[in-house]
Amino acid sequence: MKIIDCNCAIGYRTVNYEVVNHEHFFVRERVDQARDAEQLLEQLDYCGIDGAVVYHNAMIDVSPETGNSRIMEEVGKAEGRLIPTWTILPPITDADFAPEPLFRRMKASGVRMLRAYPERNRYLLNAVTMGELVQEIASARIPLYLSPSTGWQHVYDILQQYPELTVIIHNYGLWSANRFLYPLLRAYPNVIIESGDMQTAGEIKDICGKFGSEKIVFGSDYPSNHMGGPLAALLGADIGPDELANITHRNIERLWNEVRL
Repeated sequence: MKIIDCNCAIGYRTVNYEVVNHEHFFVRERVDQARDAEQLLEQLDYCGIDGAVVYHNAMIDVSPETGNSRIMEEVGKAEGRLIPTWTILPPITDADFAPEPLFRRMKASGVRMLRAYPERNRYLLNAVTMGELVQEIASARIPLYLSPSTGWQHVYDILQQYPELTVIIHNYGLWSANRFLYPLLRAYPNVIIESGDMQTAGEIKDICGKFGSEKIVFGSDYPSNHMGGPLAALLGADIGPDELANITHRNIERLWNEVRL
Protein backbone atom coordinates (compact mmCIF):
# COMPACT_ATOMS: atom_id res chain seq x y z
CA MET A 1 0.00 0.00 0.00
CA LYS A 2 1.32 3.40 -0.99
CA ILE A 3 1.48 5.88 1.89
CA ILE A 4 2.33 9.58 1.73
CA ASP A 5 2.64 11.53 4.97
CA CYS A 6 1.16 14.91 4.09
CA ASN A 7 2.67 16.94 6.93
CA CYS A 8 6.21 16.54 8.32
CA ALA A 9 8.73 19.06 9.62
CA ILE A 10 12.47 19.13 9.09
CA GLY A 11 14.83 21.16 11.28
CA TYR A 12 15.10 21.84 14.99
CA ARG A 13 12.97 24.40 16.79
CA THR A 14 14.87 26.93 18.87
CA VAL A 15 12.70 26.08 21.88
CA ASN A 16 11.09 22.87 23.08
CA TYR A 17 8.46 21.82 20.58
CA GLU A 18 4.98 23.35 20.88
CA VAL A 19 2.33 20.64 21.02
CA VAL A 20 -1.43 21.19 21.21
CA ASN A 21 -2.51 18.90 24.05
CA HIS A 22 -5.82 17.13 24.67
CA GLU A 23 -7.38 20.22 26.28
CA HIS A 24 -6.33 22.49 23.39
CA PHE A 25 -3.58 24.20 25.36
CA PHE A 26 -0.01 24.58 24.18
CA VAL A 27 2.57 22.57 26.03
CA ARG A 28 6.27 22.74 25.31
CA GLU A 29 8.11 19.47 25.54
CA ARG A 30 11.07 17.60 24.17
CA VAL A 31 10.21 15.46 21.15
CA ASP A 32 12.33 13.64 18.60
CA GLN A 33 12.98 16.01 15.70
CA ALA A 34 14.58 15.46 12.32
CA ARG A 35 17.56 17.75 11.92
CA ASP A 36 17.73 17.11 8.17
CA ALA A 37 16.27 15.07 5.32
CA GLU A 38 18.39 12.06 6.19
CA GLN A 39 16.92 11.81 9.68
CA LEU A 40 13.38 12.28 8.40
CA LEU A 41 13.87 9.54 5.82
CA GLU A 42 14.97 7.20 8.60
CA GLN A 43 11.64 7.82 10.34
CA LEU A 44 9.68 7.29 7.13
CA ASP A 45 11.50 4.05 6.41
CA TYR A 46 10.93 2.76 9.94
CA CYS A 47 7.17 3.31 9.56
CA GLY A 48 6.96 2.02 5.97
CA ILE A 49 5.93 5.40 4.54
CA ASP A 50 6.84 6.07 0.90
CA GLY A 51 7.08 9.87 0.89
CA ALA A 52 6.21 13.05 2.74
CA VAL A 53 5.05 16.61 2.22
CA VAL A 54 7.54 18.67 4.20
CA TYR A 55 8.28 22.11 5.61
CA HIS A 56 11.22 23.54 7.54
CA ASN A 57 10.91 24.75 11.13
CA ALA A 58 12.95 27.82 10.20
CA MET A 59 9.74 29.04 8.51
CA ILE A 60 8.35 29.42 12.04
CA ASP A 61 11.35 30.24 14.20
CA VAL A 62 13.45 32.35 11.80
CA SER A 63 11.53 33.68 8.79
CA PRO A 64 9.45 32.34 5.91
CA GLU A 65 12.16 33.32 3.42
CA THR A 66 14.82 31.39 5.36
CA GLY A 67 12.61 28.36 5.84
CA ASN A 68 11.52 28.31 2.20
CA SER A 69 15.15 28.30 1.14
CA ARG A 70 16.20 25.63 3.61
CA ILE A 71 13.43 23.23 2.71
CA MET A 72 14.57 23.27 -0.91
CA GLU A 73 18.08 22.29 0.21
CA GLU A 74 16.64 19.32 2.08
CA VAL A 75 14.21 18.01 -0.54
CA GLY A 76 17.04 18.09 -3.07
CA LYS A 77 18.55 15.18 -1.14
CA ALA A 78 15.56 12.95 -1.94
CA GLU A 79 13.83 14.25 -5.06
CA GLY A 80 10.52 12.57 -5.70
CA ARG A 81 10.20 11.34 -2.13
CA LEU A 82 10.09 14.64 -0.22
CA ILE A 83 7.62 17.23 -1.53
CA PRO A 84 8.24 20.86 -0.48
CA THR A 85 5.81 23.44 0.83
CA TRP A 86 6.49 27.15 1.28
CA THR A 87 5.16 29.74 3.71
CA ILE A 88 3.61 33.04 2.58
CA LEU A 89 3.61 36.64 3.81
CA PRO A 90 1.47 39.68 2.87
CA PRO A 91 2.56 41.10 -0.52
CA ILE A 92 1.85 44.66 0.66
CA THR A 93 4.88 44.45 2.97
CA ASP A 94 6.86 41.66 1.31
CA ALA A 95 6.77 42.16 -2.46
CA ASP A 96 8.37 38.81 -3.25
CA PHE A 97 5.12 37.19 -2.14
CA ALA A 98 2.98 38.94 -4.74
CA PRO A 99 1.30 36.32 -6.94
CA GLU A 100 3.34 36.76 -10.12
CA PRO A 101 6.86 36.46 -8.65
CA LEU A 102 5.77 33.87 -6.08
CA PHE A 103 4.06 31.61 -8.61
CA ARG A 104 7.01 31.95 -10.99
CA ARG A 105 9.39 30.76 -8.27
CA MET A 106 7.03 28.00 -7.22
CA LYS A 107 6.81 26.65 -10.75
CA ALA A 108 10.58 26.74 -11.20
CA SER A 109 11.12 24.97 -7.85
CA GLY A 110 8.35 22.36 -8.12
CA VAL A 111 6.38 23.78 -5.18
CA ARG A 112 2.63 23.16 -5.37
CA MET A 113 1.44 23.79 -1.81
CA LEU A 114 1.67 26.71 0.61
CA ARG A 115 1.37 27.45 4.32
CA ALA A 116 0.34 30.45 6.38
CA TYR A 117 1.21 31.26 10.00
CA PRO A 118 -0.55 34.62 10.45
CA GLU A 119 -0.20 34.91 14.23
CA ARG A 120 3.45 33.88 14.22
CA ASN A 121 4.27 36.26 11.35
CA ARG A 122 2.13 39.12 12.71
CA TYR A 123 -0.58 39.68 10.13
CA LEU A 124 -4.30 39.03 9.68
CA LEU A 125 -5.27 36.36 7.18
CA ASN A 126 -8.16 38.16 5.53
CA ALA A 127 -9.09 39.95 2.33
CA VAL A 128 -7.87 43.33 3.55
CA THR A 129 -4.33 42.10 4.20
CA MET A 130 -3.95 39.14 1.85
CA GLY A 131 -6.72 39.43 -0.73
CA GLU A 132 -4.53 39.94 -3.80
CA LEU A 133 -2.61 36.76 -3.01
CA VAL A 134 -5.31 34.52 -1.56
CA GLN A 135 -7.62 35.13 -4.51
CA GLU A 136 -4.91 33.92 -6.89
CA ILE A 137 -4.08 30.96 -4.67
CA ALA A 138 -7.74 29.94 -4.76
CA SER A 139 -7.98 30.38 -8.54
CA ALA A 140 -4.83 28.31 -9.08
CA ARG A 141 -6.20 25.54 -6.81
CA ILE A 142 -3.08 25.67 -4.64
CA PRO A 143 -3.66 23.92 -1.30
CA LEU A 144 -3.03 26.18 1.70
CA TYR A 145 -2.10 24.56 5.01
CA LEU A 146 -3.72 26.28 8.00
CA SER A 147 -3.53 25.39 11.69
CA PRO A 148 -6.26 26.33 14.19
CA SER A 149 -3.88 25.62 17.08
CA THR A 150 -4.41 29.18 18.37
CA GLY A 151 -8.09 29.33 17.40
CA TRP A 152 -10.42 28.59 14.49
CA GLN A 153 -11.60 32.11 13.71
CA HIS A 154 -9.02 32.90 11.02
CA VAL A 155 -9.87 29.65 9.24
CA TYR A 156 -13.58 30.48 9.25
CA ASP A 157 -12.92 34.09 8.19
CA ILE A 158 -10.75 33.35 5.16
CA LEU A 159 -13.07 30.59 3.90
CA GLN A 160 -16.09 32.87 4.24
CA GLN A 161 -14.30 35.40 2.05
CA TYR A 162 -12.84 32.83 -0.40
CA PRO A 163 -15.16 29.79 -0.33
CA GLU A 164 -13.38 28.04 -3.22
CA LEU A 165 -10.00 28.13 -1.46
CA THR A 166 -8.39 24.72 -1.00
CA VAL A 167 -7.44 24.41 2.68
CA ILE A 168 -5.69 21.55 4.46
CA ILE A 169 -6.34 21.85 8.20
CA HIS A 170 -3.63 20.47 10.49
CA ASN A 171 -2.34 20.61 14.08
CA TYR A 172 -5.70 21.06 15.81
CA GLY A 173 -5.21 19.05 19.04
CA LEU A 174 -5.79 15.45 20.08
CA TRP A 175 -9.35 15.74 21.38
CA SER A 176 -12.10 15.83 18.80
CA ALA A 177 -12.50 19.16 17.00
CA ASN A 178 -15.62 18.03 15.17
CA ARG A 179 -17.87 20.88 16.33
CA PHE A 180 -15.44 23.28 14.67
CA LEU A 181 -14.50 21.00 11.78
CA TYR A 182 -17.76 19.47 10.57
CA PRO A 183 -19.42 22.79 9.63
CA LEU A 184 -16.39 23.58 7.44
CA LEU A 185 -16.45 20.16 5.78
CA ARG A 186 -20.15 20.60 5.03
CA ALA A 187 -19.99 24.20 3.83
CA TYR A 188 -16.82 24.30 1.73
CA PRO A 189 -16.04 21.82 -1.07
CA ASN A 190 -12.26 22.18 -0.88
CA VAL A 191 -11.66 21.87 2.86
CA ILE A 192 -9.51 18.85 3.70
CA ILE A 193 -8.49 17.56 7.13
CA GLU A 194 -5.03 16.11 7.76
CA SER A 195 -5.37 13.11 10.04
CA GLY A 196 -2.38 13.60 12.37
CA ASP A 197 -4.34 14.62 15.47
CA MET A 198 -7.40 12.52 14.56
CA GLN A 199 -6.95 9.79 17.16
CA THR A 200 -10.37 9.79 18.82
CA ALA A 201 -11.98 6.36 18.40
CA GLY A 202 -14.26 6.20 15.35
CA GLU A 203 -13.48 9.72 14.13
CA ILE A 204 -11.96 8.79 10.77
CA LYS A 205 -14.77 6.37 9.98
CA ASP A 206 -17.40 8.92 10.99
CA ILE A 207 -15.96 11.59 8.66
CA CYS A 208 -15.78 9.09 5.80
CA GLY A 209 -19.45 8.22 6.37
CA LYS A 210 -20.69 11.80 6.65
CA PHE A 211 -18.51 13.61 4.10
CA GLY A 212 -16.58 10.99 2.12
CA SER A 213 -12.99 9.76 2.33
CA GLU A 214 -12.00 12.46 -0.16
CA LYS A 215 -12.08 14.90 2.75
CA ILE A 216 -9.11 13.36 4.59
CA VAL A 217 -5.41 13.11 3.83
CA PHE A 218 -3.07 11.04 5.95
CA GLY A 219 -0.51 13.07 7.85
CA SER A 220 1.36 12.64 11.10
CA ASP A 221 2.11 16.29 11.90
CA TYR A 222 5.56 14.97 12.83
CA PRO A 223 7.21 15.75 15.20
CA SER A 224 4.18 16.94 17.20
CA ASN A 225 3.16 13.29 16.89
CA HIS A 226 5.34 10.32 16.14
CA MET A 227 4.39 8.92 12.73
CA GLY A 228 3.35 5.56 14.15
CA GLY A 229 0.40 6.84 16.19
CA PRO A 230 -1.56 8.51 13.36
CA LEU A 231 -0.68 5.62 11.03
CA ALA A 232 -2.02 3.06 13.52
CA ALA A 233 -5.19 5.13 13.99
CA LEU A 234 -5.77 5.16 10.24
CA LEU A 235 -5.03 1.46 9.65
CA GLY A 236 -7.36 0.57 12.52
CA ALA A 237 -10.19 2.86 11.44
CA ASP A 238 -12.37 0.05 10.02
CA ILE A 239 -12.81 1.63 6.58
CA GLY A 240 -12.78 0.00 3.16
CA PRO A 241 -9.72 -0.43 0.92
CA ASP A 242 -10.80 2.30 -1.51
CA GLU A 243 -11.35 4.75 1.33
CA LEU A 244 -7.98 3.83 2.78
CA ALA A 245 -6.20 4.32 -0.55
CA ASN A 246 -7.89 7.72 -0.96
CA ILE A 247 -6.55 8.85 2.40
CA THR A 248 -3.06 7.36 2.14
CA HIS A 249 -2.20 8.77 -1.29
CA ARG A 250 -4.95 9.35 -3.87
CA ASN A 251 -6.38 12.53 -2.34
CA ILE A 252 -3.07 14.36 -2.04
CA GLU A 253 -2.07 13.27 -5.55
CA ARG A 254 -5.37 14.63 -6.87
CA LEU A 255 -4.73 17.94 -5.12
CA TRP A 256 -1.26 18.20 -6.71
CA ASN A 257 -2.66 17.47 -10.16
CA GLU A 258 -5.34 20.17 -9.82
CA VAL A 259 -2.81 22.96 -9.25
CA ARG A 260 -2.50 25.39 -12.16
CA LEU A 261 0.73 27.36 -12.16
